[in-house]
Amino acid sequence: MPQPTKQHPLCGEDLLWSGLSFQILSEEELARTQGAVEDKVHFHRGVWWRQAAPFFCLPCSALSPIGQRESWPHPVRALGGFMHVAALGTPSNGIYRAIIREDLSNYTIRSLSRDRRHAVRRALGNLGVRQVENLGELLTDGYEVYVSWRQRVQWGRDKSERAAFEAWICREFRQPKSFVLGAYSGNKLVAFMLPKVVGNLATPSYVASHSDFLLCLPNDALFHAFLCIARQTPGVATACFGPVSSKASLDQFKMHYGSIEEFPSYTWINPLVRPMFNKWIRPRYPWLRGDSPETALAPQHRGSSLVIRRNHTDG
Repeated sequence: MPQPTKQHPLCGEDLLWSGLSFQILSEEELARTQGAVEDKVHFHRGVWWRQAAPFFCLPCSALSPIGQRESWPHPVRALGGFMHVAALGTPSNGIYRAIIREDLSNYTIRSLSRDRRHAVRRALGNLGVRQVENLGELLTDGYEVYVSWRQRVQWGRDKSERAAFEAWICREFRQPKSFVLGAYSGNKLVAFMLPKVVGNLATPSYVASHSDFLLCLPNDALFHAFLCIARQTPGVATACFGPVSSKASLDQFKMHYGSIEEFPSYTWINPLVRPMFNKWIRPRYPWLRGDSPETALAPQHRGSSLVIRRNHTDG
């Protein structure tokens, strides 16, 4: 049985964004936002799906539990395969490992490890964090942030060409319920986050920081602000920092703010493209499987997730 979360009183660093909250999206609103910004999405058998790779689909809302016999993406859109979290009591043949923070109502800076509290306080001493309300800041400073981040991490679709970046960030900024969180050195934007909230689940969605300002710890400032704003958004209970990946340094940072949870998942991979699957997806998400349900071990459920949980790395 999980131990009760220790409650901590709010500190000054927890109240810097008092009165600010995220707007909550429905799954359909999330899907339409993703489709309007840069993803290919479609609705099939009661679920919104996005094309994560050519002919490979994931649910637009990654942690939505789906019954394998009830829904799947359109076959033409998922010739390569698809994956989703398995609903309780339905077939599963693998796990979806994600970095999660639960019980957001009790999040404070005091709930972090001593080293991370020091990092957050140092970050907030160096930088200010506030909602970005001027698109022009994203088109100028934000473009510099993106290019620096992309050169450093080589992650995601490359939008380093100014026209590609401007088209993307303008679409994102103008979406209904859009929220951009920025970290500033003086009046200069040096990092930004594109948080999303669907139902009771908050996710940073996208974070980029300028390499020249990494010593100021902008990501710590943004993550703490994100969790504080999520805490004071009515109905939000959980934050998800995305799936565990092969990029260890990225996951290690996220683990300061969350824990690994493993969810039963169902994956179907077209046998004709399995070699491509092994080459493209397994190196990025080595925990992902595509066996038949009959050959996989039956997971022990806790609600819709496995009992397995790994604690914060420095907690």
